[in-house]
Amino acid sequence: MASHSVVSIGPQDTGVFSVSQMPTCSRPALNQILQENHDRYHPFFNDKGFHNHITHYMLAAYALGADPEQLTRAWVQEKANQRPQFPLNEENVVRLEDSQFFLSCLGKEEHYRDYLVFFQQQIKERGTGPVVNQYVFDRTEVSEALFTRLFASFLHPIIHLGYGIEFNQPAIVAEALAQTAIHQNEVAIVMKGCEEAASSRSELKTRTMNGLLSKVRDNEGIRNAACWGDGSWIEDNPLTSAPKELIETAACWRVQPDELFEKCAEMINVNAYFCGAAQNPPKEYKIDFFFIHNLNCSIFFPAFLSQKWLSLESKVRLLEWKGRFDIVAYAARGSPHLDINEVIEYQPKRPGTGWADLFQRVHNFDDDSHVTKFLRALAHGSRLCQGYDISNSERFPVKGDLWLQIAHMAMDTTEKEPIAKHRWVRGAGFPSQWEHFHSRY
Repeated sequence: MASHSVVSIGPQDTGVFSVSQMPTCSRPALNQILQENHDRYHPFFNDKGFHNHITHYMLAAYALGADPEQLTRAWVQEKANQRPQFPLNEENVVRLEDSQFFLSCLGKEEHYRDYLVFFQQQIKERGTGPVVNQYVFDRTEVSEALFTRLFASFLHPIIHLGYGIEFNQPAIVAEALAQTAIHQNEVAIVMKGCEEAASSRSELKTRTMNGLLSKVRDNEGIRNAACWGDGSWIEDNPLTSAPKELIETAACWRVQPDELFEKCAEMINVNAYFCGAAQNPPKEYKIDFFFIHNLNCSIFFPAFLSQKWLSLESKVRLLEWKGRFDIVAYAARGSPHLDINEVIEYQPKRPGTGWADLFQRVHNFDDDSHVTKFLRALAHGSRLCQGYDISNSERFPVKGDLWLQIAHMAMDTTEKEPIAKHRWVRGAGFPSQWEHFHSRY
C-alpha cells in the first residue's frame, strides 16, 4: 500500500491518461524500480542540476502499456547515470520545523535527503493535502519560496509533483517537495513580476494565450532581448532580465474561477500548438526541447484542479502561473514563427498508424523519458479537448488529427537519431540553432 515512504502503484492508479489494457505484470517491476529510485538516488544526476527522470519515465511508460522487460531496459539505461543521495543529517530534519532554518537550506542540493525525510514525516502525520497546502499554497514566506520554485528549471519540480498527485503516491509527493526545495529561484523574479502587473494594472486586458503569443512575437524588444542569447541555455538566469514588455504581456493571461477547466484545455491546446508549429523550413522538422516540457507539464493540471483539498483560489493561481510561464518560455526561445500548416502538411513516416503503434515504437527505442512523456501528453490533450467547443481556432488551434500529427512528428524526428542532442532543436526562434540540421528536401 502506498504511504509516505513506500511507492506502490495499484490497479486503481491509472493516472489521467493510460491505455485501456495496462499490463498487470508490469506493476511489480514498476514498484521495485520506483522504490529503489526513491531510496537511493538524488534528483540531480550531476553537479549542473541535470535531472533524474526515472520516476517520470517509468510512470509515463507504464501508463502507455510498457511491459516489464521494456521498463527494466529503460531503468538499467537511466540508473547508470545517477548519483546517490547525500547522507541524511537527522538534526537537520528536526530543525526544518523552524521556518528560518528551512529557508536557509533552500537551493542546496546536499539537503535533499534532509528535506525528503522531513516531508515524509509531515505527510505521515498529517496527509498529503494539508502538507502540500502548508508548504506550497498558504502564502507564507516558506510556501512562497516553494511555490515559485515549482516553475524552476523548465518546470521539473511541478512535473514531479504532478506525478505524485496523479498516481496517488505520497512518497513521490515527498520527493517532489524535497526536489523543489533544492532548486534555485531565479524564475521568481519574472513570475512574481507578472502576478504583480496583473493585480495592479487593471488596464491590461485579458487575452487568449494564442493572442498573447502573437503579441510577444510582434514585439521586437521582446523578441530580440539580449538576455535570451541563442536560446540554448538551461539555467534560469536569463529570466531575471526579462523585458518589462514581456512581463506586462504575460500578465494578460487571467483565469476566472468559472472558466477553470476551459482555460486549462486552452493552455494544453496552445502548448501542443507551439511545440508542433515552431518549424523553420526548409530545415528538417524538429521540435523544441524546451517547449516539450510545457506540454509534458500540462497533463497534470486536470489532476491538480480536481483535488478537493486545494482551494479554488489556489487552483486559479496555479493555472495563471502556468499560462504566464508558457508565454515567458515562448519568448525565451526566440518567439518562433508559428504555422499550423507545418503540422497539417507533415507526412508521417508510417502513415495510417495511430496511437497504439506510436506507443509501441517509443517503448522500443532508447528514449530518455522525453518522447514517452510527450506522446502521453499529446494523447491526453487530444481526448481532453474533444469535450470543448473547439471551433474557435484562436483559442484552440490544434484540432482532430493534428494531435496525432504532432505525435508522429516527435517520434519520427527522434527515433532514428543516434546523437541525442540532435533529436531536438534548442531555441527554435533563433536561426543559429537550426544551422546544423539538414534540409527536409
